[in-house]
Amino acid sequence: MPSAPALTVVLLGLANHASRHGADAYPSVRKLAGYARISERQVQRCLKALVALGLISQGQQGRVAATIPREDRRPVLYDLSMKRGDNPSPRRPERGDTSAAHGVTGATERGDTPVTRTVLEPRDEPAALPRATKRTREAEDEGQRPSPIDRLATACRRAGLTARFDTLTPGKRTLVEQVIDIHGVETLVRAALDRHRPWDPARSATAWIPVWQSLRPPRPKLPPRCGRCDEYGWLPDDDLGRAVRCPCRRMTPHEHQACGQEVMPSAA
Repeated sequence: MPSAPALTVVLLGLANHASRHGADAYPSVRKLAGYARISERQVQRCLKALVALGLISQGQQGRVAATIPREDRRPVLYDLSMKRGDNPSPRRPERGDTSAAHGVTGATERGDTPVTRTVLEPRDEPAALPRATKRTREAEDEGQRPSPIDRLATACRRAGLTARFDTLTPGKRTLVEQVIDIHGVETLVRAALDRHRPWDPARSATAWIPVWQSLRPPRPKLPPRCGRCDEYGWLPDDDLGRAVRCPCRRMTPHEHQACGQEVMPSAA
């Protein structure tokens, strides 16, 4: 069982990220370790101890999935065991107008009083949409799905980038399609926004190709858990009390296969 000060600081860190009712707290283990000035492994022990003590419980993990798309980077969502106030709000036992003058009840009007409300009528004209390219209009006319480059061009215009994509040569279009397959449209738009200069904007998307090619490829997704480890990928401690990392959290299936191919010749 971790020490009481460590449990207290970790619980306070969860409360700092929870709602007013103590729900939906999902800070990362690294952030909690920074709060408590302890190791990440000790934070995981504190979380298990808090669950065992009934101070916290795991909540709806779907809320984290809606915020963080990558499964291997989603923290565990916890709900604090909070009881809402049992003290009733102070109210007067009697209601209505009880004031009386000389034994006569005052003539006070009851019911809903007319209130002047300002209603915002919807505007007839639609919101301004980004101007679609010729290829996008042709795809919509034919009932086909826009190409990856057309989707990237539309996302860039929505972000305020005015560079043209219709001037790309076939070779450069192939390069752009390759980086879209690797990083996705949202990552490329963010990279273009980082290099965007409002006083001298890029006229063609060709200026962003070197920036997109210099992006680091995303980390490969981890395989499904084996079922023996916990939600953080740790096995029970060994006889000496050392932390044991589960092999299913170390490498991808391709790396497992490559590792096996490298080990076989050495073993022979």
